[in-house]
Amino acid sequence: MLICVPAIGETWYVRPDGGTRSRKDVPGQCDGKADVAYRGSGIDQHCAFNDFRYLYNDKSYNGIAGGWIIAGGDTVIVRGCHDPNGGSSTDCRIGSDPPGVADKWCVGNAIVACSSGPSPSGTAAQHTRILGQNYKTCSADNITNRSKLTRLFGGNGLGTAINLQSTRYVDFECIDLSDHSECVEHGSPAYPGPCTGKEDFAKDGMATNNRSADILLEDVWIHGFTRTGITGPIGGLITLRRVKISFNGFAGWNFDDGGSTPDAPGSAIDASYVSMIGNGCNEEYPIVDAFPARSCYDLNDGGFGDSWSGQNTALASFTCDHCVMAYNTKDGFIGPHTLISKLIIRNSQSYGNMGQQWKWGSEKSSSTIFENNLTIGNCRRMSAPLPGAPSGYNRNLSLYCRADGDIFSFFSSSNSTVLFSNDTTIGYSATMFDLACATEGTCGSTKFIFRNDIMLGLLNPSYNPGNAQVPGLFYYSDTSDTVTADHNIYYNLRSGTVPGGTLCRMLGSVTSIACVNPLFVNQPALTIKAEAELDGFNFHPAGGSPAIGHGSAESGVTTDFYGVTRPNPPSIGAVEPAPDQGVEKKK
Repeated sequence: MLICVPAIGETWYVRPDGGTRSRKDVPGQCDGKADVAYRGSGIDQHCAFNDFRYLYNDKSYNGIAGGWIIAGGDTVIVRGCHDPNGGSSTDCRIGSDPPGVADKWCVGNAIVACSSGPSPSGTAAQHTRILGQNYKTCSADNITNRSKLTRLFGGNGLGTAINLQSTRYVDFECIDLSDHSECVEHGSPAYPGPCTGKEDFAKDGMATNNRSADILLEDVWIHGFTRTGITGPIGGLITLRRVKISFNGFAGWNFDDGGSTPDAPGSAIDASYVSMIGNGCNEEYPIVDAFPARSCYDLNDGGFGDSWSGQNTALASFTCDHCVMAYNTKDGFIGPHTLISKLIIRNSQSYGNMGQQWKWGSEKSSSTIFENNLTIGNCRRMSAPLPGAPSGYNRNLSLYCRADGDIFSFFSSSNSTVLFSNDTTIGYSATMFDLACATEGTCGSTKFIFRNDIMLGLLNPSYNPGNAQVPGLFYYSDTSDTVTADHNIYYNLRSGTVPGGTLCRMLGSVTSIACVNPLFVNQPALTIKAEAELDGFNFHPAGGSPAIGHGSAESGVTTDFYGVTRPNPPSIGAVEPAPDQGVEKKK
């Protein structure tokens, strides 16, 4: 009987006390296949490499022509790299040596093109794995310990640090990916200065294309690049677990490769515990502040600032569970140019973004579930100082509340379903929900359902001084749109009706829709005087809140935003009351 034994890839090691790799003309010190230091004499020892670049470059001045020494399905464990300048840094450089150093890594000293080349593809049964040394203990309770991440950085004008183009079945885990500069490539006037080629910077953290698929990013932090954290469309499933993409100068993830190349059919994103924060801002180097934005830019001054930025692409599905989009200088979510067939957003937050907090588009016969989410429509937040941000971080910003400042702006297509349930939305933007249709007059067949939601409007005199009004609830960009709603609380909003009947009824009636104050814990005044008043908003209903116990039990919604068990009947909104509000909560 023939027994098929699965292939087992090799394991490679990189550590600061390792050695060099052999090349044709010069013998090296280590073969990279043992987790031990170089012993100080001899050649081709069974020991680790001392430089990450030896994995894809033998330093024979041929750039990536020699290719990766690892094969698809192999594992790399990176413990750090030696400092060629003799210092104590263990950060691993990708690209050519620092500016001013005689480089021997790239063809013709083409420093910008000194990339790693596409990572070798694994298989469904045996992924290629590139792991930081603490990959087994990098997180707990879905919180990444960033002090345990292994640091890789692109430098000396590098185009892309990690190339995932045309790559499949590759995992990156426990990695901090950044650069060592704070120069500005997108934005004017550049502060503290433009990228002139003399700085140790890199443009993009990772690059994908429409053949990149079955890629896992887990416990990964991508930050501080002059252009994007990730750039390019995708070719299949991309999974993100505990990923933070922050303070990249142009955008977080820009799906547009410059030619509007579409994603491959069936492409999907599965994201959980993902944060997109401060994109459109130039990150400090070294980081000294909690919100390390050295300077921020928007579309008015040569910047951009989307978190996810989909351009003329289509996704079969996009799931975002426990995602946070905050303080990006444009929109908080992916935008209307990406058409999504199945969108699920749960237990997520968006606030402080300068455009829409949520924005997307969808295909015909699509389904959208927006459930257990918290949203603050405070699109002028970055016009004021932020806790932990350096003074003057916003000196160049001006395009606050772009595109009419709606909190939600999305369009659906015919024969679709859009469900908003158990959500809490507050804010002062012009409109809470801007509902639209992909093709004028065809969305009468689409169901817009709002259930168990709280919408609280606020007045911010600084937002629209000439026409100070509280937000409108719904704006129907297409007259064929229809909304059904039940078990909701609306308060301090302009809209008085929804199609088919009166908006406000008494709690306990058939539809249980009420226009009453939801009474959150420490709820600020309905007219705010300063942007900071909404920081750390407490979404728990206070004792005596009309939201408590007046919701409708939804199939599959067993916990609130914070993971607390929902009673039956549940509270309206995303959060059950805290125990100290005089309401006993089930654990």
